Amino acid sequence: MLHVVALTMSTDRTEVPLGSDFHLSIHARVREHVSALDELIVPEVGTMHLLGDERRVHRGPAGTDVDETLTLEPVDAGSFTIPGAYLDAVDARTDKPTRFTANTVRVRVGPASAAAATGWVRPAVLALLGILVAGVGLALIVRIASGRGRSASPPAPAAAPQGAAPPPAASPRDAVRRALAAYSAAPSGATLAALRRAVLAAAGTAPGATTRDAVSATSDEQLRAALRAAEAALFASDDLRASAKDRFLEAARGWAG
Repeated sequence: MLHVVALTMSTDRTEVPLGSDFHLSIHARVREHVSALDELIVPEVGTMHLLGDERRVHRGPAGTDVDETLTLEPVDAGSFTIPGAYLDAVDARTDKPTRFTANTVRVRVGPASAAAATGWVRPAVLALLGILVAGVGLALIVRIASGRGRSASPPAPAAAPQGAAPPPAASPRDAVRRALAAYSAAPSGATLAALRRAVLAAAGTAPGATTRDAVSATSDEQLRAALRAAEAALFASDDLRASAKDRFLEAARGWAG
């Protein structure tokens, strides 16, 4: 039996670029003092990927506030209406079983932002320029050497090493370094989300795992600090988001080396 005072739902943005993520917030308040509100059911989100789910309970003089935040990543473009979260309880006002339902929210998922879509262009152009400069330099060296000693017999080619091992696969630290470089080249919500996914993957968790799963999966305290900083950056309020993001970047750089 509960006195349900409020049950609302909102998002941090209604226009979401494809490949980025957003937060769906659910707020419930009851007059009773409870330690949890297991009757609160989050809505179905269709094909969207659930990247995180955090529920916080605060008890005060006016009752209990429950705030739940879902981190969602759309995989299809279009307009989506997310049905309201709901709570089944006996209404203390009427003594009758009642379903309390939050408002629906609507988000529009559009094409990826230009910054996210072209974030790879700058590093690729720089790499191509480096290859071209190296090639021109090598051609000049060969031309000068051939002009000075045309009569000299060419040196025997170096023997190829036998049984050379293949190059090692990229490590999780390399993946985090690449994600940091991509964010530095094109800072955006999409490249920041990609960095968070790289840090989560470094803990050895499967795609779609929560931060809690990743923290439990690793004993590396420095990586755990980076994971917690990533979650804090996602759920920080607007006035604290910039400083939380900077702490996450610093923690990721500290772990990746």
